[in-house]
Amino acid sequence: MSDEQFEQLARRIVWVTLSAVGVSGCGGGEPPRTSAAPPGETTSIPVAEPPSTDPTASATPPSAPSQGEQMPQQTPQGERCRADGGVNVLAGLSPAKPVDYVAVFQSFGKGQAAREGEHLGTPCSGASDERQCDDALKAKTPESGFRVECRPGYCAHGVAYTRGNEVGLASSIDELKAFLGPLDTEGDAILMAWAEGYNIGTCADLEKNLKQTKDGYELVTEKMTADCPIEISEFKLKIATDGSVSVLSKKVKSKSGACVGRQSAGTDLRPIPASNVLGAYFTDCAQLERAAVFAFARMQEELRALGAPPSLVADAKRSARDEERHVAILDRLAQDFGGERVEPEVRDLGVRSAYDVALENAVEGCVRESYGALVGLWQSERAADAGVRDALREVAEDELRHAALSWRVAAWLEPRLTEQERLRVAQAQRAALVALHDECAVEPASELVETAGLPTAAQALGLLQRLGAAVGVS
Repeated sequence: MSDEQFEQLARRIVWVTLSAVGVSGCGGGEPPRTSAAPPGETTSIPVAEPPSTDPTASATPPSAPSQGEQMPQQTPQGERCRADGGVNVLAGLSPAKPVDYVAVFQSFGKGQAAREGEHLGTPCSGASDERQCDDALKAKTPESGFRVECRPGYCAHGVAYTRGNEVGLASSIDELKAFLGPLDTEGDAILMAWAEGYNIGTCADLEKNLKQTKDGYELVTEKMTADCPIEISEFKLKIATDGSVSVLSKKVKSKSGACVGRQSAGTDLRPIPASNVLGAYFTDCAQLERAAVFAFARMQEELRALGAPPSLVADAKRSARDEERHVAILDRLAQDFGGERVEPEVRDLGVRSAYDVALENAVEGCVRESYGALVGLWQSERAADAGVRDALREVAEDELRHAALSWRVAAWLEPRLTEQERLRVAQAQRAALVALHDECAVEPASELVETAGLPTAAQALGLLQRLGAAVGVS
C-alpha cells in the first residue's frame, strides 16, 4: 500500500467512519477536520490546562482528642510480607503519634466514596463514639492525593487513620510527611517511596535493595517511565529522615515498542522479563490485550447498569471476545520471537458513575485506542515478516471497530454529564494527546521498525496529527 493509499484509508477510518456513526467529537471535541499531515510531517500539540481544583477540597483537619481521652500507645505493626510475596506498605510504620488504625484509601472518581486497601488495626477502636468516628472516616476521600497512577488520572491514594476520637487523612506528600514525622523505620521509608510512585517489588527484592544509611535509607526500585513505547527504568533512591525522596541514579531497564492501549482503572501492567527486542515487544502486546479483555468486560457491565442501548452493550461484549482472540494471536507471536506470557493484575471496582466511565473512555478509547488502531493498520501493511503482517491485519480490523465504539459510547454519555464534567473530560482527552505526542517522539528499535512494521518517530507523530485533528486539537 502506497503512502497515498494509506493516507486515504486513514482518513476514512478516523473521520468518515466516526462521523458515519453520528459522532461529532469524543468527549466534547470539535467536529473532525478534513485535512491531515502526511506520514513524517509533525505538528506540536498545545499543552492542555489541567482540570481546575478547589483548594478548599483538602482533607478536613483532624479533631483534637477530648480531655482525658485515652490515646493509643502503640501503632499496629502487621506483617510486611503477604502470602503472595508482595509487600504490605503499611507494615512497620512509626508515625509521629501512635494510631489505632491506618489504611490506604483509594479514590476512583469525583464524588465516590474511597475504597479501603491495605490496613492495620481496628478503625475507631479508641473512640468514645464509634459510630460518629466511623461516619467521619467514611467521609474521607483523597480528592487529589498522591500516587496518581490510574489513567486517565483520576485514581488517587491517601493514608487514613484513627487515633482515639481523631480521624485523619494524609492526602498529599506533605501531609504524609507530617503524619510520619522523622523517618526512623524501614516501614516509613517503604511507604514514602511507594507514595512517590515507585514500585516496591517483592519482599525478596526489599531484602536485596533496601538498606539503612546514616541519614536515612537507600532503595533500588523501578517504575514505568513511558507507556508508548513501554519503558521500565531502574532508580536508586535516597529517602531522607525528613521524608524527602531524591534520585541518586536512573537507568532504563527494559524498553519495547509496545504502546499501552485501552486499559481500565484497577489494572496494573507487570514488567516484562528481559529477552530480545521482538520477544519483549510481542509479550508486551499480549499483556495489553489481556488488559483490554478486562476493560471491555467492565464496559459491558457498566453500560448495562447505566441504561445504555442494547447495541452498545452487545458491541462491548463482542469487543471483549475480540480481545480474547487477540491474546491468542499475540501469544503465538511472542512465542515465535522468544517472549514469555505475562498476566496483568486487575481489581474489580464495581460499577462506576457515568462521569468516570466517560473520562476513561475519552482517554483510553477515543485517544489511545484510536491511535493504536492507526498504528496497527500501519504495521499490518509495513511489517517485513509476513506472519506478523497477517496476524496484525486481523487485530487491526477489530481495533478500528473498537475505536469507533469508543466514540459512540462518548456520544451517548455526553448528554448525561454536567457542563463541568464535560469540560473535565475534554481536558483529560487533550492531556492524553499531549502525553502521546511526547511518547511518540521516542525512536523505536530498528528491528521493530523493520520486522514488526512499527512507524518511526516521525511517522508516528504524523499518525498522531490525524488523530489530533479528529478530536479538535491541532
